[in-house]
Amino acid sequence: MTNRDESGWSRRGLHHPLTWLELIASNLRRLVVFLFGVTVLGAGVAMLVLPGPGLIVAILGLAILATEFAWAERTLDRAKERTKQITDQIDDNRSARGLLGLSAVALVGGGLVAALYGESAGLGLSAIVAGTCAMAVLVPRVRRWILT
Repeated sequence: MTNRDESGWSRRGLHHPLTWLELIASNLRRLVVFLFGVTVLGAGVAMLVLPGPGLIVAILGLAILATEFAWAERTLDRAKERTKQITDQIDDNRSARGLLGLSAVALVGGGLVAALYGESAGLGLSAIVAGTCAMAVLVPRVRRWILT
């Protein structure tokens, strides 16, 4: 076999197929992280309008992407700052804490009813997860874990 530089590929201005395979192999981890992160982020964005903990899943998708991409890390930092501002506002306002807790209980209760007595068990389970996440935001230890 001839050297890749001496082959007809480089004379035609093309890369040798083995060069493409080396490039793909060296970036495989980054590609897998990108595909998985975009999938999780997309699911989170979809859950913003569908039942489920959309914001938490979207932030998780950004966290996955931030392991390989600087733009995702910057976006994640901004999202964390905004989340901290919102949780501080909830902490300072007693009625906001009560409403958040009440909505969480309603989501869990509604989810239980839908999961146990309705035909849409998936919808009920996603409401239970969303309500549990909302209740978890009220716990200071969980909030510190999310924001670190």
